[in-house]
This record gives sequence, structure tokens and C-alpha cells, in this order.
Amino acid sequence: MSPKASPSDIALWLALAAMWSSSYGVIKLGVETLDPVTLVAGRMVIGAAVIGLVLLLRGQRLSRKPGDWLAYLITGMLGSTLPFLLITYGEQTVDSALASILMGVAPVATVVLASLSFADERLTPRVLLGLGLALAGVVTLVGPAALSGLGANLSGQLAIVGATLCYAASTVYVKAFVKRPALEMAAGSMLIGALAVCLIALTAGEGARRIVLSAQSIGAVVYLGLFSTAAANLIYFHLVPRLGATRMSQINFAMPVGGSLIGVGLLGETLSASQMLALGIISGAVYLVLSARRQPQIRPAVKA
Repeated sequence: MSPKASPSDIALWLALAAMWSSSYGVIKLGVETLDPVTLVAGRMVIGAAVIGLVLLLRGQRLSRKPGDWLAYLITGMLGSTLPFLLITYGEQTVDSALASILMGVAPVATVVLASLSFADERLTPRVLLGLGLALAGVVTLVGPAALSGLGANLSGQLAIVGATLCYAASTVYVKAFVKRPALEMAAGSMLIGALAVCLIALTAGEGARRIVLSAQSIGAVVYLGLFSTAAANLIYFHLVPRLGATRMSQINFAMPVGGSLIGVGLLGETLSASQMLALGIISGAVYLVLSARRQPQIRPAVKA
């Protein structure tokens, strides 16, 4: 494994950040006419269908080993179904600015878990500096006033924090235990996740009572399914073994940057001087972690 990220890895990392950055605004549009469970079920079904088709076209198939299906289950639930549901629920009451700050829990949790689990992911002054700068940059970007909303909608905020912890656990699990090809893991996890959320939708979702077949709701589900779910999962499973848990986790800091740039490019929004400064701080902080050389792995801290 290369100790330093290649240009192609960084390009894919940026593409993944863009896909996930745009999903929060699209989710906001979707939940206006769809209940959270139905929205997540729709994106998961589309994601599973697309990745499954790619798997078939590549002449690959899912493993028949029980252990591999357990990996599909764990990654599907921790990496997709649970966080998708929690974020979609949380965004009904939590402002996007505060949500961006709360998402900063994910890389911090991932770095701590990874440092305890892997010899090549030890905490270094460079990584700690990057984390601190990134958190400061996110607060500067969305404005310190966003923190005043902490505790106002506690259930929604806890849902988003819970989603970040799911992402952290999933990233560490993938690096520690997943040995199957990226395409197979993406297909297996999407299949299990889609089945699980469809079962939840049938038993607990509001279902047809809130389904409005408008261009907005259909577009939101299709976009989330094709890009933020199918394409994103293919890239995610490809990059985690190559970049490691710590560097992959920095994508959560890049999301506010991506969301701001999308707002400027597509919605005609403008950035203040403080926001431009914040984008520079976050970009520099993420670069510190992404460009850091991995520590030589002498022996694993845990056994797979």
C-alpha cells in the first residue's frame, strides 16, 4: 500500500466529497414531500440496482461465505442505512449550518478509533493540527452563531451525531476486516441496506400518505440514488484500503467547502471575506492530513 495518496486517489476523494456535499441540500428538498424513511428507501433501492447491474456487467458475483455476508450486513447498516435515516430525520429540524459542525464529530471519532486499532494510523502532531484547524474552519465558515442552536432540537442533533459515529465505525471496520473487492462490497452492502430500509418503510414509514410524485421529489431520490449512494459507495470502498481511515475521515470537513462552492456556482450565492478565509483554512487543514505519510505498519494493534 502506498504511504502517500496518488493524484488519482485525491481526484476520487474530491469527487466523493462533492457527491456527499451536495446530498444535504437535495435531502432538504426531498423531505418537503417525502417522509425520511421513504426517501432513504428510494435512494437505497436505486443505489443497489445500479451497483448490482455494474457487478453483473463486470462478470462478478457476491460471495457465498457467511463471513462475507456478515461484512455486507455491517457495512450496509453502518455505512448507509442507519446514517442515511439519522441524517434525513435530523435535517427536518436542524439547520444545515449546525449540521455541518456536528458532522465534524465523524473525523475526530474516526481518528481516535483508528489510532487505537492500527499501528500505521497513530496520532501525529500534523494530524492533530489538521483536525484542530479543520474544526475551527468549519465554525468560521458557518458562523459561531450556529452553535447557539445546540440543544434546541436535541433529538435531531443527536441523530446527526449518531450518523457521524456510524460513519466512523464503518470506516475503521472496512479497513480492519474487509478484504473482498470494492465492487463486490459496494453491491453486497447496498443490497442488504436496501432490503433493511424497505422493511422499515413497510412497517414504520408514513409511506404513501406523504408521497408526492413531483419533479422535485423524483429528482431528489434519483440524484441521491445515482450519485450520493451508488457512485459514492463504489469510490468509498475503493479508497478506504488505499488512503486509510484517518485520511478518508477528512472528507467530512470538506463537505462544508463543497456545499459552499456549489451554492456559489449553481445558486449564485456570494461568499464573505470570513467565509473565504474559512474555506482556505479547511482546505489547508485537509491537505495536512491527506498529504501526510502513513506510519510504517510494524504490527497491527488488533487482529482481524
